[in-house]
Amino acid sequence: MPALESASRSQAPQDQGYIGEQKGASFGKLKGATALGSLRMKQKIDALNESETTWVKTQLENALKFVEGFSPEDAGKLLTLAALDRAFAAWVASEPTETDLINTIINYTGIAFGQALVDGIGLKWVIATDEQGSDLAVHGFPERGDILVYPANFVAKRWEHRETKFLENAYEQIACDVRAVFRRRQRS
Repeated sequence: MPALESASRSQAPQDQGYIGEQKGASFGKLKGATALGSLRMKQKIDALNESETTWVKTQLENALKFVEGFSPEDAGKLLTLAALDRAFAAWVASEPTETDLINTIINYTGIAFGQALVDGIGLKWVIATDEQGSDLAVHGFPERGDILVYPANFVAKRWEHRETKFLENAYEQIACDVRAVFRRRQRS
């Protein structure tokens, strides 16, 4: 999904979202993947390189412009998930059909969602690699819960079903799940 320009990393289209969601193909060809059980490769987590970090920043700047264009009442304000939800809903209602534009908007929205998880929950941007390839993700709490979210793919799944107004709720659910993991670990 994210069209990262990085010679050192391969990009395989994935449809993986929040924690246990299945992988498939790009948003236009979603299919459930067969579980690989014990044959599954352990995920490798790497920090972003400079060009990937720049790409994320550019997507965040473009997300703000996207919100200004599709949610005029939010123009000139800080980017919030509520504003992003309103803009994404308006954009979906416009019934876009051009594949490159769809992928672009999914990236803007997904990266802004991921940044909210970074800022609010304390996750970090990473490149996660497994048997399907490499993809941009947010990750946190290794050895204490190992949270991994693929935000652009999370948004792509919702786009496939034309789901709207999900970002704020998803953020709250993920935050609640993270708190529950910490509570369970404290009791054990």
